[in-house]
Order: sequence, then structure tokens, then C-alpha cells
Amino acid sequence: MGFKSLVKYIEDLPPLPQSVQRIEALYAQGIPDTKELVALIESDPILMTDILAKVNAPCYVFSKQVVSIMQAVTLMGAATIRGFVLSSAMNKSFVIDMQPYNITNETFSKVCNLQSSLMFQWYMSVDIEHVKFLAPVAFLMEMGKVVISMEVNSSDYINLFQEEVKKQETAIKAEMIFTDMTSTQVAGLLFEHWHFEASFILVMKYMDDINNAPQDVKTYINALNVVRKAVNINYQLTDASIKDAAVLVDKLGLNKERFIKTAFRLQRS
Repeated sequence: MGFKSLVKYIEDLPPLPQSVQRIEALYAQGIPDTKELVALIESDPILMTDILAKVNAPCYVFSKQVVSIMQAVTLMGAATIRGFVLSSAMNKSFVIDMQPYNITNETFSKVCNLQSSLMFQWYMSVDIEHVKFLAPVAFLMEMGKVVISMEVNSSDYINLFQEEVKKQETAIKAEMIFTDMTSTQVAGLLFEHWHFEASFILVMKYMDDINNAPQDVKTYINALNVVRKAVNINYQLTDASIKDAAVLVDKLGLNKERFIKTAFRLQRS
């Protein structure tokens, strides 16, 4: 287990499904036409079903069940739907078993949903243009943990990894000890393999090394780190994790009270 085996595993992954590649090509042209986006999603029944399941997750608190892709895109926005599309495709590339991180698959799914929801609901009031990028990234940024879990599960070191994860506030140290990479760096390799846009890859590459990050992605990383502080594999919108995240918001010169209000509203949902 280590850097080389992780890289080889990622390099051997098949490309994303054609339907997802067509959707990504649509986003690459700018803000996608809603009707065209809906038609592409509806052309893949499995993808359509998965997106509707994600949109109807409890953390999004809609008063009525969302029953169509057009409804989903209208309510969630194209940016968040993009994250759902990519997440759905990526999840189908792996047999997910998150026990190396001492969590269930259900908890992992909850973390991804809450991170995306918090980012969307909070950052809409900060920068509506940036949230179009940040919402899908927030939904995908933990995917490196899925790959690391697969590596650990196939090794003789699962118990050692689990013990190291328990010792730390974050799993970064355990990831570095056993794989020589953080999970966000692994996510960056995944994004590169699947030809995601350059900003997605850069943000993941420097998420845990912001001091060396290019200036144009530091704003994104700061926002994502706020969300990671509030919602992660250990704490999902606890009173303490929200307050810790609010400290970071304050340091960024953003409205701390607005963030706290948004986070606690999501906590109660």
C-alpha cells in the first residue's frame, strides 16, 4: 500500500459514462441550458434516479418530494446538480466500504450531502458566482477517502489505520503515514484521471497545503475548509464544530453570524 499502488489503481479506472461526459462537456461551455441539461440527465435512467434520491435527502428540507429532474435543477441550481452527477458516476466506479475511517457508508453519504448543502446555503450569500464552482466541489471533496479505504481494506494494516484515525482530530496524519498522500490529493488524482476542469484539480491538490496554493484558488480552499471544519467524518454540524468553523469565517472577514444561522438551521433539518 502506498503512493504507487494508489496511482496505479486510479490509472486503471475506466472513463466516466458517456452520459456524464456529455453533461460535463455542456458545463465546459459555460452556464448550461436547463432544457438540454435535463434531457441529458433523463437519457440515463440510473443517473436520473440517483439524482432524485440525492435531491430528496433530508438535509435539503423541501416541503414536497421532488419528482422530476426539471424540478431538481430549478430548485437546486445547475451547480449543485453537477456535483450530484459527478458523485453518482464516481460512486459507481467503486465498491464503497468506509470502515477504515471508523464510519458507516451511510455516515459518509451524510457528510458529503451536508458539506454540499452547507456550502450552497452559506456561500450563496457570500458570492453567488463562486458558489457555482464550490457547491459541486464540496460534494466531491471526500471521494479520495473512498479510494484510500479500498487500499486499506485490501491490506494487512486496517486495524493500525483505524487506530491512527481514532487518535487524530482529522484523518490526514493516518493517510500520510499509510499512503504518503492526503485524501484530497487522492481526489485530485481522480479528478485529473477523469479530465475534470483544472480548478477542481488544483483545489484538491492544495487543500491541505494552502500556503503553497496558487492565489486564484485560495478563496475556494478557504471556503471549503470552513465547511470541512463544520462537517467531517468525526463531527457533522455539532454545536462545537459549527462554532469552530465560525472562527474561520470571522478570520476571513465574512459574516460570522450569517454562517452560524445557516449552519444551525441545517443542523435542525
